[in-house]
Formats: sequence, structure tokens, C-alpha cells
Amino acid sequence: MNHFPSPKIRSGKSNRSNSSSRLQCETLENRLMLSAVEIIAAGVTNVEQMELQIDGQVVETWDNVGGDAYGGQFESYNYSTTENISANQVRIAFTNDLYDAENNIDRNLRVDAIVIDGVRFETEDPSVFSTATWLPTDGITPGNRESEYLHGDGYVQFSDGTPPTGSLIEVRAAGDEGGEQFELQIDGAVVAAFTTTTADQTFQYQANTTVDANQVRIAFTNDSYDPANNIDGNLQVDFITIDGQSFQTEAPSVYSTGTWLAADGIAPGFRQSETLHTNGYLQFDADPVVEPQPGNIGLTLDSLTIDEDLGLLNFVVFRADGTDGSVSVDYTTTTGTADSGDFESVSGTLVFDDDITGQQVSLAITDDDLVEGDETFTFALSNPTGGATLGAITTQTITIADNDEVVAGIIFQDSFESVSNWTTNPTGSDDATTGQWEIGSPQTTTSSGITLQPNSGHTGPGALVTGLAAGSSVGTFDIDAGVTSVLSPTIDIPVGAEVELRFEYSFAYLDNATNDDYFEVAIVSNGVTTELFDDHAHEYNQTSTWDLVTLDISQYAGSTIQILFEAADLSGGSLVEAAVDDVVVEVLPNLPGTISVSTTGVNLDEAAGTAQVTVVRNAGRAGAASVDFTTVAGTASTSDFTPVSGTLNFADGQSEATITIPIIDDSLVEDLETFEVLLSNPTGGANLGADNIASVTIVDNDNSVADYLPDLVPIASTLTERLSIDTSEIPGRSLLRFSTEVANAGDGPLELWGGSVSGSSQQVFQRIYQADGGSRDALAGEFVYHAGHGHIHFEGFATYDLKLTNASGQIVASGGKTSFCLINIRQPLPDVSANAGLVHGRGGTSCGQVQGISAGYSDVYSASLDDQWIDITNVADGTYWLEIEADPEDNLQETDETNNTARVQVTINNGQVSSN
Repeated sequence: MNHFPSPKIRSGKSNRSNSSSRLQCETLENRLMLSAVEIIAAGVTNVEQMELQIDGQVVETWDNVGGDAYGGQFESYNYSTTENISANQVRIAFTNDLYDAENNIDRNLRVDAIVIDGVRFETEDPSVFSTATWLPTDGITPGNRESEYLHGDGYVQFSDGTPPTGSLIEVRAAGDEGGEQFELQIDGAVVAAFTTTTADQTFQYQANTTVDANQVRIAFTNDSYDPANNIDGNLQVDFITIDGQSFQTEAPSVYSTGTWLAADGIAPGFRQSETLHTNGYLQFDADPVVEPQPGNIGLTLDSLTIDEDLGLLNFVVFRADGTDGSVSVDYTTTTGTADSGDFESVSGTLVFDDDITGQQVSLAITDDDLVEGDETFTFALSNPTGGATLGAITTQTITIADNDEVVAGIIFQDSFESVSNWTTNPTGSDDATTGQWEIGSPQTTTSSGITLQPNSGHTGPGALVTGLAAGSSVGTFDIDAGVTSVLSPTIDIPVGAEVELRFEYSFAYLDNATNDDYFEVAIVSNGVTTELFDDHAHEYNQTSTWDLVTLDISQYAGSTIQILFEAADLSGGSLVEAAVDDVVVEVLPNLPGTISVSTTGVNLDEAAGTAQVTVVRNAGRAGAASVDFTTVAGTASTSDFTPVSGTLNFADGQSEATITIPIIDDSLVEDLETFEVLLSNPTGGANLGADNIASVTIVDNDNSVADYLPDLVPIASTLTERLSIDTSEIPGRSLLRFSTEVANAGDGPLELWGGSVSGSSQQVFQRIYQADGGSRDALAGEFVYHAGHGHIHFEGFATYDLKLTNASGQIVASGGKTSFCLINIRQPLPDVSANAGLVHGRGGTSCGQVQGISAGYSDVYSASLDDQWIDITNVADGTYWLEIEADPEDNLQETDETNNTARVQVTINNGQVSSN
């Protein structure tokens, strides 16, 4: 420590005249004064502001601190008090930091030492704590940082050097980016600050007193979010310990002010997250409280159409997501076009006792003789009590179909929420050994993160499912080695009616399924079974989702029918499960319906010749109807397509028609171009639907500028990484596991981006960068969302085969992952990266709407991941080629289309595998 002669003295007491009365006051003050505090400090710009705090309270402030901080010229600032002061009570705070590089301003405060009643305490002593010393080389080390400088607003907390005897507090934490800073606060006061790395670390603080968890906060203070540079700072706090007792961050009692999740927002006292996504704090609790879950109360349908002669209408009100305690909800009906002469008005309160999940309200429908047309009223829930909340559907609109002019409405429906008289194995010929159809609340089955059976019905808990129970392991209750079927009760279809069959279905399978495995729907009438809909399996994973199917069954008007659902595992040993819910047969009102386009986005290659837009008529198809159509140029002009316009005619009962537009294959180099097909002027009483415009995108196939193309090359040696035979993943099956790696050896990146969405599939374009700095796009396939992974995959990227080594090269087994999330994992070809025309595109970093592999880099799937196998259960021992082929359908444009295959020899012997 340097010492300087004759520092200027600035006292906390103002100097006034030397009158006798003044001398008497000073004499009294000196007699009462117990402690004198001297601060030896200097500023850099001499406008720094400094506070003296005692026990956290500001007792004196000095503006324009003088001296020369960098030159070591200090000034003294004095304060006296009648209290006895120790160093542990003293903080020196810097309060007006300013950094303005453009005007060469950088304020900093240097505190050399303090002197209390003649005892000097050095600022750089290891026991002194600083909150504002920001050095990138070592960050902040509370209690050990030896620096006289406050570089930012903050304070120096002095210490008398006495070892603390209170609680030892430990914080287990890490940062997403490294460099995340957090404070340890006790009773709202900062007592320590730390800087994380990306690895989990334990940070310690020794308190002066005994501390419990209720007093502790962990505050994140330097959040950063810069998506352009792929920066998103977040603080992960695993747990804290106080004197050896652990308190988990995700406990229900821990309160978070900085956890921002769009899915559920912040739920103070309930949010179970270890992450602070933004500046804020975690407030711990010594006494975790398990909050009751009274649940939410709602309806299963937001609308329902009934026939006027129904008689009694039952509203089923469900309580979900918790059944703790007694709760209630009010209900009431409200007139619309239907009034009290059409239905019985009701209102009241439904009470759900503890553990009760369902209640019912009934009202009478009046079958009058008036010709009224369809009329509506509403049934609504409100005012939940007992801690319950309202569910997603709280109002149901009831449409009463008048039977005095047109017999229309729902003539059959089943949501499988109670006993139903469907018949399983109706012909006695079902041969599936397990997984027969059952009615009840399904229990989820999963395999390697792929959901095979849903955990509830589409609306309400019940459904019609194959293999109701989950089973002790995946495969226990799937359909095995045959067919299982179920038949509805008889349904009378009115003469001359336009009738729709609607249902929600789920069909799930793993990649050992084949096209022989299926879910089918048929109508049985007069002893004849007619198939109307089928969904066959493919050799990739298909997770369970509820999908709506609408079928026209008007051809059965005047007949008695039954609905037949059938599911099959004809390959044997495949994992296949199916479910059905909310079956509705409805006689459509005698109306012309609503006309709209079936798909609002159509993508096609310039060489396709024609674009086709399908137009549908829903909610009635009575009588002849028509709609006008015309094409409207956008970025695509009449040099790209032949304009068409005209009238699309629908015959009585017709529900679908097609517009065809010629596409011109020119020789111009162009970006993606679009035009629209616009519907207007419906006739015959039909309405125009909300989806009345289809956008058509044309992908150019001309190119005059050199492309930087990828080149997909599988790495053969990776096939032998962790090569093994797994018999535990699927009981009774032998799976050959191996790792795969596909590298990009081209002179440009592989980049894929998602375009129009149709159902669960999203059109994919390949972005091709060019030598002139531009780019072009080409159709490349599709992205499909995989619920088990929580993100989208590119379909058909690679196939795996096991082949004979003789001249025939016959494939003896296939399987594995055809669907990939493509990102950069390794860089096996650094020379390619160094010499590529363009290394990186936008992809290669996440499993989002843009994916890809940079030049010289590779995508790797480890043998331990889902679907990294070929089922070899029935393969004989011997030597085979294990082969991977990238882009087998040539969907992607590459510099070399001949080097997409790699293989290694493997020998299978007595349940073991080795590479040759």
C-alpha cells in the first residue's frame, strides 16, 4: 500500500464560525462521540459520488470525489457518530457510474482504506467483499477479490477479519453460456456474488449468523439474449444446502420471478424449474407445501347438433387435472334463435365431492309442429368454487334440427365415456393374440420416447382402444400376429338423407411395422362389408395423435348400417396400436353447404406441368351449386402459368371438384414465385368458406450461376461404433444396434427449410447457395413433427440394410431411422471446410424450421438412440454387409450422386456381432 503526505480532509461535519456557542457545541459533541470513520479515496473523473453506509443505511454522501485514482493521489473523507462502529458494519458505495467511450468518460472510484478510531482496514484485504469489481480475467470472487477499485455502481463491504461462525451456504449452479452472474441474498441484502461456467460448480458462503431457507434468494443479474449471435444466457440452479441440509430448486414451494415459459407462464409457489431465463430470483422455502389440486371443470364439446325429437338432452360436465376437495360450478341455459318453447330452460349449481370427476345436467327438448328451421341455444358454465378453475370448453352451443321440414342432425354418436354396446370380434374370426379392442380410459404406452397409445380419449378420458392397459413393458398389449375388429350397434339412415360419418382416430407404430399392418374403417350393410378408409404402417416411427376423418356415407340412405373398425399386425411382432373416439353419424341439413379450398398452400416444381387445387363442399350438399374461380398473379406472372378463370359446378350431392392450372416451364433463373387461386360468387344457396384462397408456389428448375452444392458421404467406420445386439428394447426381438455418420464433402452447405404445412407434414425446400452470392431453392421432401422428440425431422434421409455378401447382394433385413434432425455434430473433413466455396448455411445448429449440415461437417446418430437398429430376430448366423445409404430417393441436389452408400462386413454368431 502506497502512502501519500498531507491528504486533503473532507469532514462529514460542516465548518462554521468560531463563536463561543459553536465551541461549546463542539465540546459537547466531542464528549458524546464514540467512533470516527475516515475514508481514504480518489475519483478518476472527480465527479464520482460516494456513500458511507452503516448497517445498510446511508449516513453520509460525498459528491465530486477528488484526487487522482490512477495516480495514487487520495483525499480523506470523515464521519463521526455517537455509536460504536466496527468494520463489519461499514460499506463504501459508488452510486453514479458512467461509461461513455465516445466522449472518453469512464468513472471509477478507488477506495484505499478506511480508518475507524485509528485502526486502518485495507480495501484489498482478502476478507473484504466487493460487488462492483468487474475484471474479465477472473470475474468477481466475493471475500477474496483484492482490489481497491469500484468499476461500476456497487459497494465495498469491509470486515474486521474475524472468522464467521454462522451457517455455511452452498449453491450448486451452472450457466448456459458461461459468465452468468448471480447474487446470494439473505433477507433481501446481497451478501455474495458469483460468476458461473458452463459446468456445474458448488459456490460457498459462510454467514455470520444462523440462516434458514426462508431467508435465502438466488438472483440472476446479467441476463443476455442475442439470437443473431446464438447467445441466450440462462442460470441453472440445481439446489442449495444450508449447514448440510439440501433444498431442491424445483420443489413446489420455491418461488421464481425469472422463469418465463410460454406453455404455462409463471406460477409463483408452484413453478417447478431449476432455470432462471431472465434477471430475477429464486426464493427458497424451508417448509415445502403440497398444494391441493382441485382441478378444472369443463365440457367435452363446444357445439352439438340434435334432432328436435331427441326428448331428453344430457350435458356431461367433467372435472379434470385434479379431484381434491369439494368444488362446484354454476350452469345456465341462454336462449338464442331457440327460445323457451323449444327447450327447457335450466340453471343451478353442480357440486363435485372429493374425487368425483363427472356430473350430468338434463333438460327436455320440445318436439313441436312448427316449421322453424334449425335453431340454437347455449349451455354455459361459470363461477367455479373450492379452488377449481374453468376448463378449455365452458360453453356449448346446441343446434336443434327441425324435423317438421328436414330430418337433420346427429343420429348416432359415441364418445366412449360410459358403457357402449359395440361388439368385439363380431364374426369370431379375429386372430390377434393380444391387443384386442376395448372400451375405457387408455393407459399410455411408449417406446424410446415414442408414444404408441394415448393417455386419454380425444374428448374426455374414454376411448375405443386396442390394448387398454399399458402393460409392464412396451409390446405387452400391442396388437400381435393378426387382426382385431369391433362393430357398432345398428344405425338407421333416413331415406334421401345426405349423411356424414365422423370420428377421431390414432394409429401408432414403430419402424419394425410394414405396409401389411393397418387401421381400416368399413360399413357393413345387408351382409356386405365395404371398406371406406385405411391407414397402413410404414417402416418408421409413428407416434400417436388424434386425427379427424370425415366420410360421405350418403350412399347408405334408407339402409341399416354398422360401422366396422379393424386393426392388424400382419407382419407379426410389429408394435402397432390404434384408438378411436367421438364417433358421429350425422344427417346433414338439407342445405347447399359451404364451399372452400381443401388446402390453402400448394407447392410444385416448374416442370410439373399443372397445378391442381381441390375445392370441397361441406355442411350440406343439397342441390346443384357452383363457385367462380380465377387466378391472380403475384411474384409469379403470366409467363410462369397460364391464367384460368371460370365456374366450378357441383351436382346435387357432390362434395369435391378440382381446378387445374397449366404451369409454364421456362428457361429463366428465378426465385420461388407464387400466385393465388381465388374463389368467389357461390350460387345455389351455398356459402363461401373462410378458406377461399389457395396460394400456389412454383420452384424454379433453371440455373445459370455455379452452385455450391453439398455431397452426402456416409462414414463407414462409424457403423462399427458401439456395434451390438440388443434383446431388451423390444421383448422377444433381437436388434442390431450401430452408430451412423453422414458427412458433407461438397463445396457448399446442405440447408433445408420448411414451407407450407398440410396436416402434420411440412413441405421442405433445399436452399442452394451460389457463386455470385445469391441462392436458389428446390423442393426436397418434407418435415414431420415427432412428438416423442419434441421437434421436426427430415423424412427419408437415409436407410439401413443388412445384405448377403454374395453376388446377389440380397437384402435380408432392413430398418432403422429414415427420419432425421440434421445438425452439425462432428467435423470429420476439415480440409473440405477449408476449401469449400461456402461452408455454413443457416442450418446446422437446431432441430427447428431450418436444418442442415455444413461443408466438412457431419450428422451423427449414436447406437444408443431411438431407431438405430435393424431387427434381425429371424436372421441366421453368418457374415453380412451392414450398409447405409443417404438420400435414397435422390430428393437432394448434390455434387456427386454416386457416393451415397457405405458399408462394413459384420458377423453374427450365437447372439453376438463383430465387425470384420
